[in-house]
Amino acid sequence: MKTEKISILIGITVSALFMWFGFHYFKYVDTPAIQRPYSPFLEGIEVLDLRFNDIKYKLRPPSQSQAPVALIAIDDASVREIGRFPWSREMVAEMTDNLLKLGAKSVSFDVIFAEPETSNPQADTAFAKVIADNPDRIVLGTFSENLIDFQPHQDLCVAEAFLATGGDQLVKINPSFAIDEETHAIDDLNWAPLFTTLFQTIQEREQNDLLKSLGKKSPEELSTFQKNNLKARQSLALFEYCKTWLTKHDIFLSPENIAQVETLYHDVVAEAPDLKNLKFEDLRSRIRKAYKTHPIPQYGEWTPNTLELQTPANYTSSFIAQLDADGYVRRYPLFFRSGHKLGTSFIPSMALQSFLLSGPYRAELKMATAKDGEKSLEQFNIYDTSKEPEIKIASYPVDGSGQLLINYYGRQMSLPYVSAKELFNDETTVKVTTSVMNQESKQLVIETKEYDKKEFFKDRSLIVGATAVGLYDLRNTPLEANYPGPELHLTMLANLFDKHFLKQWNQEAQWLPVVLFVGGTALAVAWALLGSLSSLLGFVIFILALGALDLWLFIKNNLLVHSFLIYACAFAGFGAIQVFKYFTEEKKKKELKSTFSKYVSPAVVDELLKDAANLKLGGRRERMTAFFSDVRGFTTISEKLPPEELSRVLNLYLTPMTDIVFKNSGTLDKYMGDAIMAFFGAPVKDPHHAAHACRCALESLVKLKELQKEFSDKGLPHIDIGIGINTGEMSVGNMGSNIVQNYTVMGDSVNLASRLEGINKEYGTRIVISEFTYNDVKEAFTAREIDRVRVKGKLEPVRIFELVCEGAAKDKTAELMASFQMGYDLYHQKRFAEAKEVFEKAQTNWGAEEPVSQLYIERCQEYLDSPPPPDWDGVYVMKTK
Repeated sequence: MKTEKISILIGITVSALFMWFGFHYFKYVDTPAIQRPYSPFLEGIEVLDLRFNDIKYKLRPPSQSQAPVALIAIDDASVREIGRFPWSREMVAEMTDNLLKLGAKSVSFDVIFAEPETSNPQADTAFAKVIADNPDRIVLGTFSENLIDFQPHQDLCVAEAFLATGGDQLVKINPSFAIDEETHAIDDLNWAPLFTTLFQTIQEREQNDLLKSLGKKSPEELSTFQKNNLKARQSLALFEYCKTWLTKHDIFLSPENIAQVETLYHDVVAEAPDLKNLKFEDLRSRIRKAYKTHPIPQYGEWTPNTLELQTPANYTSSFIAQLDADGYVRRYPLFFRSGHKLGTSFIPSMALQSFLLSGPYRAELKMATAKDGEKSLEQFNIYDTSKEPEIKIASYPVDGSGQLLINYYGRQMSLPYVSAKELFNDETTVKVTTSVMNQESKQLVIETKEYDKKEFFKDRSLIVGATAVGLYDLRNTPLEANYPGPELHLTMLANLFDKHFLKQWNQEAQWLPVVLFVGGTALAVAWALLGSLSSLLGFVIFILALGALDLWLFIKNNLLVHSFLIYACAFAGFGAIQVFKYFTEEKKKKELKSTFSKYVSPAVVDELLKDAANLKLGGRRERMTAFFSDVRGFTTISEKLPPEELSRVLNLYLTPMTDIVFKNSGTLDKYMGDAIMAFFGAPVKDPHHAAHACRCALESLVKLKELQKEFSDKGLPHIDIGIGINTGEMSVGNMGSNIVQNYTVMGDSVNLASRLEGINKEYGTRIVISEFTYNDVKEAFTAREIDRVRVKGKLEPVRIFELVCEGAAKDKTAELMASFQMGYDLYHQKRFAEAKEVFEKAQTNWGAEEPVSQLYIERCQEYLDSPPPPDWDGVYVMKTK
């Protein structure tokens, strides 16, 4: 299978794996936290996803809200001026009363008043009076750190435990917050008498255990601290019991208690026709199977305000901060619950309750119940109750747990801050710190300005909370660490006013896995077919384009997509394909290096492997130069030497001659006994292949002289060589069978080079090149034309040249070449007598053996004795190969 096909298959496989994982992951993140299966791996991926999305928050430009909200900040300045916090309730009462008189729509407390002010009992009374005078404008706060994940049926027990531990004061009839949920018949039964009896028994046991451990006889003997401790222990014990209710660990279902308890249960179901006649075990099983996990987070042991303050208050809200798996705050729950008893179990968040009082508005949470009893959040709507009939003003994009993504306006102090100390003076103005948009930098800049108190506070929804660093109400957010907790509630409150929500794609779980597969496959095909550089460029462009789209959706459309897996799929697919290609190419390179290191120098091999285009296996048509070198009379030499000595002679000769071929960018084709066949211009293309071949030939002759002396000194036979060079079109590539192949050249141009090597014997020369080679090198090398020949098997004559030197000939050599050329021209003009005289003079003046001139002297004499025919063209026909 080709590399491209395997690469595409790898890409498709990676995309398919991401699609499979995507279905599981998006189903996981789309499931309310309370209903999710425990999975550290999926949770870890979610953390990466969340942190990746945090980049979008940081890249988004800040915005400014005009919502009528403000934070009354118990800040460091206030603590320094007024004193350590908590302050006296009289001061809180004074501050609250001042705000309400200034026209504030509502005052909500991100502070809990859990203990009476013992040093000044009248302080609580003063604050309680302010609350009682303004019950529809004050929202008290509560919290719980006890997130509970019990079995679904145990919500019945939790609801009663919540009421028994002060929940009846926290959750009062709230006309502004309604739950539309289908109840089960079992919900409508009166469970209070049963649980009152069970809870009394549990509380008495806790009381007796504590009295015994302290050596006390009655609760009256306990100190205030010990009484508070007993109350906390009793509260915790009720919720701990609920964790075991109707399970094998239920203490009231032990053999010694079961008879008495069965009667209590049958009293509860006495009015239910389909339950009253069931045996207790069947009733227990029916109750356990009737319920499914509720999607809204559930807490136990809510901390109420002191009874004196809680009693006159109409509204109490939760200021719990919901943390994601990595401890950051990105989501805001609009409501919580403790059990699911309609009207008494559901607690609105501080931001929601504050907003509802600004209307007046009414919130309606609509729950859906599937056939199998599974509950899900269907809608969350806000209605304006000042209209008749009331009208829906918004439908909020809450998730399955009733949470909204917090649409942060920027870093802290993006919304108005008023230091609490500003409310304890008689000034008519108030200093307000907030962020304003700098028109030049397009950034929010923190500024403090003075406003008229009445104008500023009129119709504002206010939240009172601690921002002083020493009070430690600080949270981690996508924009910054140490973000004041109260500003989380203020930000969501502003979001509710602005109706400008972040939202998630509600079809994400269904479609994003498909996007992963389709998109990943398309990219895999592109990356598989493109080269490495093009793939990398395409990958970078894709990531940048995806990032731009992702950021555009977030900034312009407030759509937060879980895009981490898309990027991860792209990186994984691209990486897998590139790794495969890398190792495949490395394997090919090793094979090629092993193959070509036999033919060319290491430098040429490295150059070849830089670009696969240098090599086209299987043969290609190229204009190149073929080179043949042969030792003269080697057969005679070999007959005189024993085999081992002959092998040594060949090694001494072939090694340096091959090095010269490699040095001049040549490729060794093969050794044919004593002969060397090489070519220039492949596998790496070389525009100067003819020049490199000629230089190789001249350097070979220089090396030959050294070898001749070396052989003479060692008593080895004298050797001489002949070289033939031709340039032309030839086929180059891996030739042979499926079993054995050889990288070689073929064609008429190669055969001509071989003939030219043999021609040296006829002319007594050492290097003969063709006219085709000469035409390529004549500007850089000197050669003399020595004949026009028609080699065996060819019809067209070829001009042949003896290669003399690189560069221009000098001194005597230049003169002799000019003299030879004169005789050569006379010869072809059929002026044989004149030509003979010139050749004889040239041979005499050469001062050494000049076999070419001698050859032409003999030819001239032959034609003088026997003139050639009239159509003689001066071409010599070779009789042998």
